[in-house]
Amino acid sequence: MKKQILIILLLQTCLATAAMAQLEGRRFLSGGIGVNFTNNNPDLTEATNNYGGNVNIGVGKFTTQNKAVGWNLTGYLGGAKTLRYVNGQNESHSGISQYGIGVGRFWQFYKHFNEKIGIYVGPNVSANYNYRKERIDEQNDVNDKKTHETTLALGVGAGVYYRLSERWWLDASLGFATPFSLGYTKINNDFIGSNTSSTSSQFTYNLSPSFTFPSVGLGLRYFLAH
Repeated sequence: MKKQILIILLLQTCLATAAMAQLEGRRFLSGGIGVNFTNNNPDLTEATNNYGGNVNIGVGKFTTQNKAVGWNLTGYLGGAKTLRYVNGQNESHSGISQYGIGVGRFWQFYKHFNEKIGIYVGPNVSANYNYRKERIDEQNDVNDKKTHETTLALGVGAGVYYRLSERWWLDASLGFATPFSLGYTKINNDFIGSNTSSTSSQFTYNLSPSFTFPSVGLGLRYFLAH
């Protein structure tokens, strides 16, 4: 009886190992989207809101059954309806106020618990550009502030996957950290009230890790045919 149980356990282990071994050499596409919307509706003034959306597209390959490498492309678009105080009265303004794009390289190391579920963790490097426009009051003047920011960063990400089928995985990020970043920021100011403008630039760097956990985001992963 013990011998039969041992044989069954060995067969199950071999089958699981064989299933996971099929990951080696397989290419995949991944993607995820996120949206956010907030609304403020006070009694005495017009309603205002903020909205935004981001998309993440990736392509990668399992070099072994426990390691994958690939590239990510990210994009962000955001806008708002705001009230601003100009020339002694409130006026509303709506439209896109920020956008961004980035590209990155990732390395992921996996721990497969069984044929269905597992976790991964690994480093990534990325380059990002972000633009933001806002109207603010500054020194008794109305200011249109435009910010251009370029950042190079080293990060670490973690997540969990669930195998839906042979071709499809459900992918969820769990958290990330940014132990190093280097950035360049350019700011253009247009002072509407005094009809003047100014430009400033600055370099920034961060050598102390910043952690974001938990940070859950859902996406799908599609495996190409062998």
